[in-house]
Amino acid sequence: MKRVFFVGCLATLAFACLTAVAGVKPGTIEYKDYVLDNGLRVILSEDHSVPVVAVDVWYHVGSAYEEEGKSGFAHLFEHMMFQGSENVGKAEHSQFVQRAGGNNNGSTTQDRTNYFEVLPANRLNLGLWLEADRMRSLAVTSENFENQRNVVKEERRQRIDNQPYGNAFLASDTLSYDFKPYQHTVIGRMVDLDNGTADDAKAFFNNYYRPNNAVLVIVGDIEPGKTMKMVEQYFGNIPRGPEVKPLTGDEPPHTAERRAVIEDKNANVPAVFMSYTIPNCFDNDMPALELLGKILTDGESSRMHNRLVKQEKAAVVVFGGTDVRRGPGLFRFISASNVGVDIGKCESLMLDEIEKVKKEGIDAKELEKAKIQFKTDFVGERATVLGKAETIHDYVYFDRELASMNTDVERYMAVTSEDIIRVANKYFVENNRTVVIAEPASKKG
Repeated sequence: MKRVFFVGCLATLAFACLTAVAGVKPGTIEYKDYVLDNGLRVILSEDHSVPVVAVDVWYHVGSAYEEEGKSGFAHLFEHMMFQGSENVGKAEHSQFVQRAGGNNNGSTTQDRTNYFEVLPANRLNLGLWLEADRMRSLAVTSENFENQRNVVKEERRQRIDNQPYGNAFLASDTLSYDFKPYQHTVIGRMVDLDNGTADDAKAFFNNYYRPNNAVLVIVGDIEPGKTMKMVEQYFGNIPRGPEVKPLTGDEPPHTAERRAVIEDKNANVPAVFMSYTIPNCFDNDMPALELLGKILTDGESSRMHNRLVKQEKAAVVVFGGTDVRRGPGLFRFISASNVGVDIGKCESLMLDEIEKVKKEGIDAKELEKAKIQFKTDFVGERATVLGKAETIHDYVYFDRELASMNTDVERYMAVTSEDIIRVANKYFVENNRTVVIAEPASKKG
């Protein structure tokens, strides 16, 4: 499940406020669940604390669904969706939202693409109209496709190719997998973007941007009966599309450590990207793994920060944790060395801290602290209407029982020290490890 880190004092305040509501457990999300005749699933959650509403659509398509030779299309479509539709001109989508006093955005991962608007509650109709119009009639023209392809290519240059450690991070991701859907990156390959056509884009839209491959979540100051009438009005006559098979599969067992060294012209100090393959989001080991992530890498009091940054002064930064996906996930450790320190020392110190957990375990205070951090995040990520909407989507997409989003914290509170030792020994083994070293490019005279 996606975990969001929040400023501690704000999340603690949210926790205290929610606890004070009689009869309501902290982080509880009430909801109503519907399905339209065209397959669109609609989930409503009333929250009358402020006169605001979130309209949040997830399409169940990400880079893992792309055909061979067409990498980057899911992310490209995140851009295409703002290029106009039958009743909305190019770039007008965001303008409408901003004029109404709201905000909007979208994002793409390996597993899904989302779009949202947060608006004053009396402008709920605007958010629904905008999302329905582009679901029904997106302007997939040659001009829009060419324009946004160039935007995505430039985004790759700026955010990956010309950023320190950008390519090393991507390499650590793809090198970790034999699971084919995750063997290419969300941003896509330049050659695939170059070879794509507007017809390819139209086919992608017709296959995946259909109501039966989407979930609409509305959270905020709403009245469910009236809201569903508006949803039916705007979305009810959009035709359904082909059925999309959910992403499934596991990572085959690895037989040896994977290792690569990348020369990075943008880096000033070396960095190490270490990852271990972990199960998908459904696995019963995930609570122990996520709590272990907090113990090892979450914040300045974590074991690795204390060891590498404070005590040894070998690293300027160390962080990591679980990257949970519908398919197999990753447990990452990332560190950049201090000036003059060999990056091998950072790697060695990280491995030493992992071995300490495997052999010596953790004490009760560490585990209790990790559980408190989890509880704080559990409540904090649900403190806004958009946070609630995204939480609902996480449980829907990852095929969890939706009602369990209000009880899931109990699985984490049940984790024992023995569970932590067990998962560390099960997954943090050499054969399951991928290491990518980013070395600063040599300066030639």
